[in-house]
Amino acid sequence: MRWASWVNVVLGLWLIVSPFALAYSTVSAALYEDVILGVVIAALALWCALGEQTRVTTSLRWVTAVAGLWVFAAPFVLAYTDTVRAMANDLVVGFVVLVLSVWEALAVRTAAPVGAPSTKEKAAA
Repeated sequence: MRWASWVNVVLGLWLIVSPFALAYSTVSAALYEDVILGVVIAALALWCALGEQTRVTTSLRWVTAVAGLWVFAAPFVLAYTDTVRAMANDLVVGFVVLVLSVWEALAVRTAAPVGAPSTKEKAAA
């Protein structure tokens, strides 16, 4: 599952550079939103990718999902839908971050912790 966190790290880094790479750095709302949320998403996803699978990292995955939801909604909330490149970028990146984070949080939550006895081992004991 850690691959999903690594994808989110890359997407967070992309958000940081995308206003410059896609030439919408003059739209201050999109610029600040993408850079700030890019740092947040990259940092949280990196923590989840490198950290132990605990309740804290599961909670951080949910926080990352909320950040992805905000990135998805930001063009409408901050009114930069007329900047098509910024809006399209945020819709795609926000959606992917949201889906990967929720999927990973749910998958980790249902998986047994490393070293924990399986259901069969518990029944045999």
